[in-house]
Amino acid sequence: MVSPKRLLLRNLHRGSLHLVFWVLLVCGMGIVSGSLASSAIPDSNRIRGHQFGPGEKMIFNITYGIVVAGEATLEIAGMTEYQGHLCYNIQSKTKSNRFFSSIYKVRDKIVSYIDFEQLYSRYFYKRLREGDYKKNVEISFDHEAKLARYSNGDEYPTVAGVQDVLSAFYYVRSLELEPGGVYAVPAHSSRKTYDLKVLVHGRERVKVPAGEWDCLVVEPVIEGEGLFKHEGKLTLYLTDDEFKIPVMIKTKVPLGTIDVELKEYRPGHSAPVENDS
Repeated sequence: MVSPKRLLLRNLHRGSLHLVFWVLLVCGMGIVSGSLASSAIPDSNRIRGHQFGPGEKMIFNITYGIVVAGEATLEIAGMTEYQGHLCYNIQSKTKSNRFFSSIYKVRDKIVSYIDFEQLYSRYFYKRLREGDYKKNVEISFDHEAKLARYSNGDEYPTVAGVQDVLSAFYYVRSLELEPGGVYAVPAHSSRKTYDLKVLVHGRERVKVPAGEWDCLVVEPVIEGEGLFKHEGKLTLYLTDDEFKIPVMIKTKVPLGTIDVELKEYRPGHSAPVENDS
């Protein structure tokens, strides 16, 4: 029989901690709602200003009340070539701390190859290690054929310019977000393509361990049978500048409030304009 303490922490992870880490990457996902806006596909000339670049790294604390539950890192590990396309190599790692690991150990890794020219996903890999639960997912996105090809041979229809749950976050950072704006992004996860909507509510001054910034207050729309249905309300705080660094995430869930706060940030450098290989 599972003890109340163990059950609480397990539910905290399944219902909240894992959710927060993923929202950090994707800014939430919604169910398909009609046709996906063609304007969601970025213009390559507009995004070449490099709001981010190789070497950029963020480290976050995740807390439940006053308890620190774990840490997440998000970085651009470098540039890589995938199927003839120059891509950003984005990696995220999630780990529970020593106390949380004694009850429910988390060691997750996510990788995304984001097309440098068009800023959409070419490749996605997810390795989950959560307690006794293990899962690997590998997807190659064919934008010309509008297919998501899984490593087990399955194929699912999608749209040109589709994002994975990690590349979607970087695409949102490339947008010129303004209070009152609503932005649509096509995204794919768990064999489904969704129309992600991001709402920008306003501006707020935010202080976290890494510093203090004026931020845009952003809420991802989560509805229907999306990835995070019924998990809680999410609010993200992105720096109100060209870089749109995520400095804080607040999540309200049935068990309380989960906070994600930036504790370390390392800027990246400009990526090459063309592939010289």
